[in-house]
Amino acid sequence: MGVFLFFIGLLWLFAVGQIQAQGLTVMTYNCENAFDTIHDEGKRDEEYLPEGTRHWTRHRMYEKLKNIGKVIVAADTLRPIDLIGLEEVENDTVLTYLTRRTALSALGYEYLMTQSPDQRGIDVALLYNPLMFRPIHHDCIRIDTSRPTRDVLHVCGITGRNPVDTLDIYVVHLPSKLGGATGEQNRRKVVDAITASTDSVFAVRPAAKILIMGDFNDGPTSELLQTSFRRFRNLATEYSSKGEGSYKYQGDWDTIDQMLISEGLINPSGGGLRFHEAKVLLLPFLVETDAEYGGRKPNRTFEGYNYHGGFSDHLPVVMKLKK
Repeated sequence: MGVFLFFIGLLWLFAVGQIQAQGLTVMTYNCENAFDTIHDEGKRDEEYLPEGTRHWTRHRMYEKLKNIGKVIVAADTLRPIDLIGLEEVENDTVLTYLTRRTALSALGYEYLMTQSPDQRGIDVALLYNPLMFRPIHHDCIRIDTSRPTRDVLHVCGITGRNPVDTLDIYVVHLPSKLGGATGEQNRRKVVDAITASTDSVFAVRPAAKILIMGDFNDGPTSELLQTSFRRFRNLATEYSSKGEGSYKYQGDWDTIDQMLISEGLINPSGGGLRFHEAKVLLLPFLVETDAEYGGRKPNRTFEGYNYHGGFSDHLPVVMKLKK
């Protein structure tokens, strides 16, 4: 029995090594208000309570998280997604259920998340496959804005073998454009904090492999994003040019869910991971007919305050890195 288990272990290590040799798959997904059903003191989450305006019951929460798990499992039919940046997740309760009591439970994901001062209590998180990615450091970047907003999650970790790649990952959810000049100032403060952090990484590792992903609440051609992230290639400019949007507002598609990568992931000087492709994940069950504006639209959890039972008002974005 012991010899049998030993050989099973060797086969498993070989399989993991083969997967690692193929590269890494990454996804970012705004989950559209993945709340639990318990009030967090000091947070404006009342509408997502059983007695709230959305009548957010445990059954609805379970269905929501099962749907998120379904998206992650279906995102790649050949192998599990290795890294997933999530936006609009409320707390550990939500992520524990997502990773332990949905279809994801068999995949062994672990997670890191922020504990932001955001008034509604929503945060960002990084799910990762510990067989493919090992965090060695993480921190939450908090920004002093006029209205409390989401922290930025920064995770540095290693992946692969021969050579081992060091990745710096930033999961972001920028403030919305609401609020006029004040809102724009808050957005700039968050962007400046991100670039200050990436500059510090470049100062130590000039050829650093950095990925910034999440909901930017802005299109890739906005002046703020173009002028601030000059050291990065915004992949959204490519998949948006193909007519692929991730978010639809009043009949118009936009690509506010983005991935930005440093030169180290485009032309790696020491080999290892490099960019292969990125796209909006347009699975059939994620969209439905748009009766009002025509075409298709995301299959949402709510239509206004009417429970719809769908997935999210955003579509995921997936990127592949290869050796």
